[in-house]
Amino acid sequence: MPVPARRVSSSHGRRRRSHDALKMTQVSTCPKCKEPALPHRACANCGTYKGRQILSVGKATEQLIEKSKAKVEPKVKKTTKKKASAEETPKN
Repeated sequence: MPVPARRVSSSHGRRRRSHDALKMTQVSTCPKCKEPALPHRACANCGTYKGRQILSVGKATEQLIEKSKAKVEPKVKKTTKKKASAEETPKN
């Protein structure tokens, strides 16, 4: 079985792996509904691409979109502030 002639140095290995980093996906906005959409793809929200209606967005799709938005939005707990009474306030 062939064996490498020399050990690959750590700097050489890092240089080789310099292109393996993950890149962020570019997101553009839909000109019709102003929702984020992937470039060169039909908008998932309104179904348009280059100003033309490509996908039919029915009630079922709209319901799925609303459900997914509800899952993404953080739920804020309502906290009630206790009013300070005259007895609890410090007197100077």
